Order: sequence, then structure tokens, then C-alpha cells
Amino acid sequence: MKEKDDRTKRRKSIIKLLLQGLFALVLLVVLFQFVSFADVTQALLAAKPEYIVGAALLMFVNIGLQIVKWRYFVRLVDPTATNLETAASLLFGITLGTITPGQIGEFGGRALHHTSISAGTLIGLTLVDKVQMMCIMGISGVASFVILFQCGPIVGTTSIVVFAFLFLFIFFKLNALQRVTLRFKFGFFERRSIQDLLSAVSMFQLRDLIASFGLSVGFYMIIYLQMFLLLNAFSPVHAADAYLGFAAMMFLKSLVPVSLGDLGIREASSVYFYALRGIANATALNASLLLFVINILLPSLIGLIFIPRSRSNG
Repeated sequence: MKEKDDRTKRRKSIIKLLLQGLFALVLLVVLFQFVSFADVTQALLAAKPEYIVGAALLMFVNIGLQIVKWRYFVRLVDPTATNLETAASLLFGITLGTITPGQIGEFGGRALHHTSISAGTLIGLTLVDKVQMMCIMGISGVASFVILFQCGPIVGTTSIVVFAFLFLFIFFKLNALQRVTLRFKFGFFERRSIQDLLSAVSMFQLRDLIASFGLSVGFYMIIYLQMFLLLNAFSPVHAADAYLGFAAMMFLKSLVPVSLGDLGIREASSVYFYALRGIANATALNASLLLFVINILLPSLIGLIFIPRSRSNG
């Protein structure tokens, strides 16, 4: 019976992945109904290679910052964790994240390389990382929405202030999650894996959160710089316009995690938001596709090198 249940679960997982991949493909097909394929091809042929190379080289800075942040997190639990172990954990997490909506596969991928730390603890650390990045994207995203859709000084300013405070509160108070759950007498919270997760979330002190905030902002700004370079590889784009479209796209795709590696959502939202700033559809589409290749596809291929053979359940 158990073997039959396992086969059913695997079949459902495969079907789900295929549907998510199909959804991403459909989005791209629909998108090309509004963007001329000839324009996209022409823009690619006329692109400035030095800008694309610059964005590609920044991939190493991008990954480096992620590894530094993940190492910081892991060493709060296990100071003996090696650089290779944390790098392998992060890169394999990216690999699994690529084939899951919202990159949720990173939770499992990162947990498979640290044998000295429980899976629940590692999932908790990954949760903190993801929520923190969501907060950074939320602060910039809401501000960009206000400007792009011209919400007006009163509504716009109020929205920016309220949401900025909300996301900063979540960022710096997520470590209180364990204390909050203690008020609820649910058996679910008594499970060992959940306790490990909550303990990991709660271990962050203010100094840790400040360091994490700096690393998160740095990582976010590197991605923006990559997008800025990629846009300008195809046509001149002002830094402010590049940032507005980028911030709106990043926040929207984090809110709608429905396709593999966010493929399709990223491209469609880039075309839409950059069109509001008068930027050509072909420029926005090419830049967002290259951003996917550089920051998601290439690191996920590197992550295949670190497929773990086995893992202790400790």
C-alpha cells in the first residue's frame, strides 16, 4: 500500500510540474502575440555585448552575496559549517527552486547538504531568508506601483509609508514567531520539525537582522544593476525608469508564484511595467529573458554538480 501511495504522489508531482511548465510556456506564447518576434530578434542582433557581459559577470557577485548571507545564517546554528558546504547547499537549492513555482524547492534543496543541522532548522533559516527578501521587494514594489500608476500625493505617500512600516516590522519582528505560536495549543506546533523551524526563526538577534538587512539590500541592488545593464544593451534606458519597472516586476512575480522559475510572469510583467515608462517591448522582453538565463538557469546548472547522495535525518 505504501509503495502504491508513493507512486501516486510521484505521479501527481510530475503532473504538477508539467502543468506549471506548460503554464510558463503558454504565458510566453501569449506574450509573443503582443511583442513582435522580429523586433525581439532584431534587438538581440543589435545588442551591445559589453553590457550583457557586465550583467553576466555580476552573476558571481549575486551568488557570492547569497552564499555570504546563507553562511551567516547557518553559522548561527553550526559555526563549524564550511564554505563549500554552504555554497553547495545554496546552489543545489537554486537548482530545485528552478523547477518549482516561487522557487519553493529551495527549502528542500538547501536542507539536503548540512548533515549536522536538522532539516526543520534549515527550512526555518530558508524561510527567514525568503521572507526578508519579500519584505525588501515589497518596500520598493509598493513605491514603484504608486509612481507607475500615479496614485496621487495623499494616497501614494500614505501607501508607501504604511507598507514600508509593515514590511520593516515583519523583517525585524519575524523572530517573535515562536513566542506568538506558544499562545496557541495546537498539536501541530508540538512536532519536532516545527519546533526546530520556529527555533531557527527565533534565534536572530537585532545585530543579525541588521547584517541580514544590509546583505539583502545589496543582493537586491545587484539584480537591479544587472537589469539596468541588460536594458541598456538593447536601447538607452534611464536609471530611474529601469528601477521602477524592475521593482514592480520583482514584487509582482513574488506575489504570483505560479510558474517554474517564475518564467513567463517575469517577462510579461516586465513588458507591461516598462511600457508604462515608454520602453520598447522588445527591450523589456529581451532583458528579462536574459536576467532569467543569467541568475536562474546558469546557477541551477552549476547546482547540478552538488546533487547530494544521501542525507541523515538528524
